[in-house]
Amino acid sequence: MKTTNNKGFTLIELIMVIVILGILSAVAVPKFFSMTTQAHEKNKQAVVGNVKSGLQLFAANKLVKTGTRSFPAHGTSMLDSVLDEIPEGWSYSGVNGANSDTLTYDADATAYEYDVTTGTLTEI
Repeated sequence: MKTTNNKGFTLIELIMVIVILGILSAVAVPKFFSMTTQAHEKNKQAVVGNVKSGLQLFAANKLVKTGTRSFPAHGTSMLDSVLDEIPEGWSYSGVNGANSDTLTYDADATAYEYDVTTGTLTEI
């Protein structure tokens, strides 16, 4: 007597696996993009918060040293006196003699302006 040894999957089983994988990917892909967007937002918030903290620390150090609380003044790189380096994914532009510097998040082109006169960093 000869027995046949059928190994492998049937066409129905393969189609069911493909359908299940399609359903899972339809659910997972939007979640992934949502997480990426949230990560970019958190990165922006962290960098802006750190810059604001640096500005306040700069002003506090000036107060201790000179008796006058002041922020980084006019020059080619006002924020350079606060930032050790520009964070990855950000760009910085300072204009000599201008009253403000601009810090831009490259991923979505959100720009933050540092105003020398008020010492504030605001989204523009």
